[in-house]
Amino acid sequence: MKLIEQLTAQNMEPRKIFQTIRKQDPDRFHVQKDVQNVVAKIRAKQRQGLTPMQSLENVLMNNDFIYETREEPGTEIVTEIFFLHRDSRVMWRAFPHVLLIDATYKTNIYNMPFIQIVGMTPTNKSFIIAHAVVSKERGDNFVWVLERVKSMLDECMEPRVILTDRDLALMGACAKVFPDASRLLCRWHIQQNVMKHCKGAFTDDDWKKFMSFWVTLIESPSKAIYDYHLRNMRKRLVECNRSSKFF
Repeated sequence: MKLIEQLTAQNMEPRKIFQTIRKQDPDRFHVQKDVQNVVAKIRAKQRQGLTPMQSLENVLMNNDFIYETREEPGTEIVTEIFFLHRDSRVMWRAFPHVLLIDATYKTNIYNMPFIQIVGMTPTNKSFIIAHAVVSKERGDNFVWVLERVKSMLDECMEPRVILTDRDLALMGACAKVFPDASRLLCRWHIQQNVMKHCKGAFTDDDWKKFMSFWVTLIESPSKAIYDYHLRNMRKRLVECNRSSKFF
């Protein structure tokens, strides 16, 4: 119990706490649910009778955050929450040129999408703009979040470039809220898809060679150089395909 309390205070996930306990005492019978139950009791005690939503609101208010919520019509059930720190608002108004948006899945006990919104300074340093938790990954939910982001600009210049993964609902919401911004796909997500769908067609050595071509391509500093590298890459693949080898 004392070990679980210590590790919970360090924000360690219950799954990792369970793994730590099993390593220290492999002969004792525990299941992960036991740890989850203890952690739930610890957190309930820390909330001092408050609901998780009330506790979150207290944390946000006491730490100088701006936040908004949206409730289900006819009820008081919170379906979306948007929050950003006041220092982030200052940074966002100073550097509104580039916007990066990504949503993670199943990272909280409610299995609700968690949206992180990031900005970039002219010196290529990233900073957190805002966060949001939404009930569903639908266009309306994303529009609500982006409208909150836009309202924080208070008539300042709007973003010129928005970077997302290929989530069509999110892309559509960006087009609706920021219609004048150029919308690009995140190359990290593109590379993950390339690895997922293409790696199995290569041997290990050929995959390394292919990735060398790929990195050269995506690091191209201009469209003209990109087109040049793309032609070379296609030519090499065609030649290798004719010889039944990739490289």
